[in-house]
Amino acid sequence: MKKSKELLRIIIERIQLGETLTSICREKDQPGLTTVYKWMNKDDDFKKELLEARRIGAMTWLDKMTDLLNQDIKPQEVQWCRERLHHSRWMASKLVSVFNDKVINENVGDPIIKIVWDDDSSSKVSSDKRKEESHSHELRGSDQVEENSLKDYKIN
Repeated sequence: MKKSKELLRIIIERIQLGETLTSICREKDQPGLTTVYKWMNKDDDFKKELLEARRIGAMTWLDKMTDLLNQDIKPQEVQWCRERLHHSRWMASKLVSVFNDKVINENVGDPIIKIVWDDDSSSKVSSDKRKEESHSHELRGSDQVEENSLKDYKIN
């Protein structure tokens, strides 16, 4: 099947509506799954659009699951519904950052590590004098430190 903007638009739209790419590609009038993957490998814009469509599709699935929760369910279907809800929640947590259940910490800037030590262990010395006598060294994350220079900082 030949790639066209109209065909790609239809695939993207259907994925946004919550259909899976495998179910779309099973249809006779649609390209095969390997063909779509080849298109994705060659066209970064299509790959980005497809990923965004999957994110929107995950939101669609969450809407469908909310509708499912508002329906009366037969007792024998409760476990199946629970599994569908669980899978939709899991999928959304992977594709939509709003529902991500992991906290991501990012270092921004140049971290500074400050090491301070005090040679005078006498408690009678005032804290101001202690600050004057204490030793310190600052190391920035961007500083280049040679391994040999670290031996000066051994802790006994």
